[in-house]
Amino acid sequence: MSAFLASGALGLGLVFSQMVTPAPAGDVGTAPALSGAVMSNVPLAQAPLKLTQAQGSGVSANAATSSDPASRAAAAVAAQPAGATGMGAAAAPVPAALAPATAPTPTTAGMQAPAAMPATGHRFLAYTSANVDGPYIAITFDDGPNPETTPKLLKILEARGIKATFFVVGMRASENPEMLQRMVAAGHEIGNHSWNHPQLPKVSLAEVDRQLTQTSAAIHAAIGKDPIYLRPPYGAMTPALRKYIEDKYGLTMVYWSADSLDWKNRDAQAIYDKVMAQTRPGGIILMHDIHATTVAAVPRVLDALLAKGYKFVTVSELIAMNKPVPPKTVAALAPTPVRKKPKPQAAPASVVPGAAKPAKPAGAAGTVTRPPAASPAGATGLF
Repeated sequence: MSAFLASGALGLGLVFSQMVTPAPAGDVGTAPALSGAVMSNVPLAQAPLKLTQAQGSGVSANAATSSDPASRAAAAVAAQPAGATGMGAAAAPVPAALAPATAPTPTTAGMQAPAAMPATGHRFLAYTSANVDGPYIAITFDDGPNPETTPKLLKILEARGIKATFFVVGMRASENPEMLQRMVAAGHEIGNHSWNHPQLPKVSLAEVDRQLTQTSAAIHAAIGKDPIYLRPPYGAMTPALRKYIEDKYGLTMVYWSADSLDWKNRDAQAIYDKVMAQTRPGGIILMHDIHATTVAAVPRVLDALLAKGYKFVTVSELIAMNKPVPPKTVAALAPTPVRKKPKPQAAPASVVPGAAKPAKPAGAAGTVTRPPAASPAGATGLF
C-alpha cells in the first residue's frame, strides 16, 4: 500500500529546515513531527503493503532507452523481476522477489530531465504539509491506478471540481496508461510511488534506480513528462538515500499530515473520522484509490471538508503557496529574584538582667554601622 503511517508512527525529519525541524539522523520509521508546515526530511511509519500483481513480457530491457514511449513502457514491464508478486500484505521484510538486490540497473538515458519546480513558494526538499495563508489542502491517492476503482474516483472528483495528486505504482501505470492520461486531462497531478512498492532503504541502490527510473519511464510514456515528486513506499527513507535520490533524480519527497488509514480500516465511517480529525490548513491527506471502501468514503469526506471552507489544490499548487514559518519569539523577562526565607535565630540559653547584649559583628545582616559621632570641643566624654 502506500506509505501508511501506522497509528504509532515513529517520528521524522529534516523537513523544513525553516518550516519545521531538521530531520533526525535516521529517516526510516519516523513519523512527521509537524511544527507549522513543511518538512524537509520526513521519515514516516511503515505500514502493510498493497496487493498488486506484477506482470512480465518478452520485451527487451534495451527498449528502456528508446525514444519511443510505447517501447519504454513495454520495457518497464519487461524489467519487472520474474516471479515478483507485487505488494504483500504485511510490512515485514520485503521478499527477495519484490526487491531483488541483484536486479539490473536500467540505464537512465531515456529518462527526461524533471520538469521545472514551481517558481514561487518557500521550497524544501521534502514535505508533510505547507504553511499557507488560507484553508488550502491537498488530497493525494496512492498505489493506483486501478481499472475498477480509479475511474469511479475520477468521476467523484470531477463532479466537485476538485484536483488531486496521484502517486502511482509503476507497474500499474504501465498497464493502464489511459488512466494517467485521463488524470492529467482532468487537471490532476501524477507522482512517482516506485515500481512495485518495496521499502527503498531495504534494497540495493541498483534496485532503487530500477524502481524510480522504470516508474518515471512509464509515467513519461503515458503523459509525455516525468514526475517531479516521489512518495516513498511506507514513508520509509534515510537521510543518505534521500540525498542520493535528490541529487540523481531531482525528485522532491512528499509525505502526509493526515492519514486515513484506509488500507487498515476498510470502513467508510472510520476513514471519514480519521481524515476529519487530522485535516488542517496546508495539510496533505493520504488515501488509496485501489480500495472500494475508500472510494465509497470519498464523497462524504470531500463534501464535509468543502462545507468547512477548505479549498483543494494539487501538491504543486500547495507548495507554491508555502511560506516560511516565522521563528517563535519569547519575551525577555528579567529574572525574578529568589527570596530566601530568613533562618530562625536561636534564642540565648539565659539572659542575665543588666548584662550587656553582645555586639553584632560589623556588616552583619540586619545591622547598620555608623562612624562614632564627633565630640564637641571641650567635651570630656561621649554623648
